[in-house]
Parts: sequence; C-alpha cells; structure tokens
Amino acid sequence: MENKKILIFGSNSAIPYSIAEKLKINGANIIFVSNEYTENAGISQNIKNEIIHFSYQVIENISELFNEHLIKFSPFDGLVFAGGIGGVRPIKLNQPNFVMDMFSANVFSFMEIVRQASKKGFLKDGSSIVALSSVSSIKGLKSKSAYSASKAALEGAVRSFAAELAVRKIRVNVIQKGWVSSDMNLDFIKDNVQLSEEDDFKKQVLGAIEPDEIADLVSFLLGDNVKRITGTSILIDGGYTL
Repeated sequence: MENKKILIFGSNSAIPYSIAEKLKINGANIIFVSNEYTENAGISQNIKNEIIHFSYQVIENISELFNEHLIKFSPFDGLVFAGGIGGVRPIKLNQPNFVMDMFSANVFSFMEIVRQASKKGFLKDGSSIVALSSVSSIKGLKSKSAYSASKAALEGAVRSFAAELAVRKIRVNVIQKGWVSSDMNLDFIKDNVQLSEEDDFKKQVLGAIEPDEIADLVSFLLGDNVKRITGTSILIDGGYTL
C-alpha cells in the first residue's frame, strides 16, 4: 500500500474514517471525498487536510467533481465507495421518492463515480475498486425492501463493472457487511427497530463488527496480493446469515 494514491467516497461516520486511517497507516496517500459538510471532532489530524467536501450524491455534480477537483490528484491506484444511506420503512410507506433517494445514494452515485473514474487519466491500469454493501442484499428483512433492493443493484453493477474493466486489469469487488458497532447508535435504527425484527442484532452470533475490521478487508482488496479476485461479494457478518 506504500505510496499508493487511494480515492475514498464516504461521509462523517466511523467506517469511512476507519478505512482512511487504516490505509494512511499502511502508507497510502488518501483523497477523501465527504458528502457532508459538518465537522467530525473525532477525525484524526492524519487525514483532516485531505478531505474534499462535495455533494457527490447529487449525480449531476459528479462530472464537475472529477474534472475540476480530482483531476489534479490523479491517477489513482484505488477507489473506495463507502457512501450511501440507510432506511427502514414498511411497504405502505415506501413512496417512490423514498425509493428513488435510496437508489440515487446507494447505486446511481456509485455508477456515475465509476463511469467518471474509468475515463482516461483517473484510474491506473491494474488498480482496484471496492464498494461497501450489506447483508441486506441477500437476506430478506422486514421493512428494508428499498434498502435491500438498492444494495442488490449495487452488487449487480459491481459484477458487470468487473467484467468490463478486466481488460485493464482493474479489479472491482464488494463487501457485504453485517451490523457494525458504530451502527448501534444511529437514531434511525433505534427509532425504527420495531419496524424490523426486534431480535435482529442477536442473529449476529459473533457480535458486532468493528469498523477496523471493515478497514482491514478493504485494505486487503486494494492490495497487490489479490490480483485475481474480481467481481466478488465478500461477506463479513459475524454469522448473521448462518
């Protein structure tokens, strides 16, 4: 990972920051694009000066992001998509605008980011793309139809991207994560857990995943020792899907 230049798309939350910290410790140079403008007091000074605040979940803005802001940092050795949104709603509340917002944040923005990044000069041949998904893509959960569908669509895009970008030796993989310890404090989970299954957390028999564990797996997939892994969904769920 030494001296590799990695582009990370995330938000002000534990998982994207843990990924950035891990890659930085491993010697990578980080460019972190945050969709949120609020300050996070817990962020390390190691990456604080390498954050670009930009609303990449507005699809129409992404070409500007690459052509006016990221081009000066390119080419990149890797790209991590750790953005997206969650949401818990029963079928009767799944209005079209809610579903569209979910797909825009979790799928359409990722697809446009990869489209822009695949243009000449942004991603090196032999580079790696890693996207974060969820066990919800393969596990039927109450009140998560929009979220689950968006994550399944993300994974479908990953497989197609992997096939198309193989000619440039660019690997594209996805991580299906279960409950992460930092998720447990999210208000939307605490407020809406009754809409899902109340014993949902207990199904993860090995306990909650730590953000550092996600970061380790991302670092592994970005490394040069996995040049033959592409189009793969890697599960890290603490036994949730057993």
